[in-house]
Amino acid sequence: MINMKFNNIIRGFFIILTLGFILQLHAQEAPKEILSKAVDQMMTDHLELSMDIQITDQKGRVKEKAYDILMAKFGEVELTKMVMQKPDRAKGVTVVITSLPGETGVIEVFTPANGKVRKMQATPENMERVGSNMLLSKYTSQDLNDLYYGPVEKKEVNGKGCHAFRVNDPSDPQGMKAEFMVEASTYRILQINFFDELGNTTHITNLSDFQAIPGVKGKYQAMKIEAKDLAEKTQTMMQVLKVTHRPDLKEVDFVLHGTTN
Repeated sequence: MINMKFNNIIRGFFIILTLGFILQLHAQEAPKEILSKAVDQMMTDHLELSMDIQITDQKGRVKEKAYDILMAKFGEVELTKMVMQKPDRAKGVTVVITSLPGETGVIEVFTPANGKVRKMQATPENMERVGSNMLLSKYTSQDLNDLYYGPVEKKEVNGKGCHAFRVNDPSDPQGMKAEFMVEASTYRILQINFFDELGNTTHITNLSDFQAIPGVKGKYQAMKIEAKDLAEKTQTMMQVLKVTHRPDLKEVDFVLHGTTN
């Protein structure tokens, strides 16, 4: 009789623990909801940025670059225009990237020295060649319903509590494989860790100094972005100098004028 009562007590105790665990899982936000809240704060449409960049290689050598950037979306077409301001020898070189969902995009590069426009496919390799790997829009403009999400964990970035979870695109072997660290109190992305096919960390990107975008409620821009390439052992520091909402942008603002190769 005593054993039966004891077994009932133990059984009841485990039922309570199980119910508590289930309720905790339901109370915890799903990773897609967390990422959606984070992405909703970022603005990648009808936007103008000015950005200074310092790239330090493994020998400590520093290269400086600067860009003026336009971004806009017209229907399903996403357009990005990057005009190089530094170094002086490359000033005026302009890159326009056209992206469509489910398709390989197009990169156009205008070189003022010869007045020619060169076209290429927007493969990951070519995107890195033209410097677009520094733009977070390529990671945040994807349809969140198409991504696979790992479980949410609790981690810290610089002493700030974060929701941490992995994300990948199961339909694209070359697509995003990353861990997002989203600050629990603000839903701002503080860090993104990128992985290769074997699960090794390849890049670490840290975002900080968030500032509200004037004239647009609830939108913020990370003014400082630090990216580390662990394979190449380089560090890239990006400082956003200016961010402006540009509702006046039109498709013609992204057209390059020159002789096409």
